[in-house]
Amino acid sequence: MTTDKPEYDGRPAYGYDAPVIHNYYSLHNSEGTTGYLLPHLKSGMTLLDCGCGPGTITLGLAQVVAPAQATGIDIEPGMIEQAKAFAAERGVENVEFQQADILNLPFADNSFDVVLTSAVLEHLNDPESAVKELHRVVKKGGLVGVVNTDWGDPLISPENESVSRFFEIFERGFNLYGGSLNRGRHARRWMREAGLDVFEFKAQYGNASEPEAVQAAMEGFIGWVENVPIFDQAIELGWTDAAEIQSIIAGMRAWSKLPDAFIGTGRTEAVARKP
Repeated sequence: MTTDKPEYDGRPAYGYDAPVIHNYYSLHNSEGTTGYLLPHLKSGMTLLDCGCGPGTITLGLAQVVAPAQATGIDIEPGMIEQAKAFAAERGVENVEFQQADILNLPFADNSFDVVLTSAVLEHLNDPESAVKELHRVVKKGGLVGVVNTDWGDPLISPENESVSRFFEIFERGFNLYGGSLNRGRHARRWMREAGLDVFEFKAQYGNASEPEAVQAAMEGFIGWVENVPIFDQAIELGWTDAAEIQSIIAGMRAWSKLPDAFIGTGRTEAVARKP
């Protein structure tokens, strides 16, 4: 299998190297992102987190499975550096981080009791192969957890052209590299085709309805517009122009301040066992 790290103008196309993206993922924790999996974990389970980012989720899971080892891998070296720093800062000793590719995991077959990935498959040209790798490295009887974005129908009220246009350009940019933000609904099928027995599968919506939460959500999206190379490439390809990008940013900020502004974005969560 080959790596799936597309680049544009010398940078990761999805903006993995941008500090604002690092900071966004550092706000995630094990309770919020992998709460669906926590009831199935117990002390002594070896665990692998594929696409660990800055490691905040992995560190929480490491404490759950202690004294067993937790391992986090990510394709972006800057994320691994930050994860190691967080581990040292928080004094979590039963965890290690290394740069690796989910499509070509550097581990033997049947290595881990639990393998998971969160918000990674949407970036890949071949998510099915990644799921097969998860199946390969988990032990027989072990667990696989998957969280996959599905923004195919975000809930936006009042309807707003700038917010909708953001989602449109972002998805088109993902599609350019074979990825998609709209296919979380297919995760169970991919897992079953890889040979996993999926026993939990559901869709969830992340909701922002209070003014502070809505504005924070929009500022997060705006951070992507301003830092992810996909949007620069969209201008180069003629899908949009700099003036429209600035109009989108202004429109998103203005919309977020409306008293009834609400946004909900979807994802799917799956738990499976290797027969």
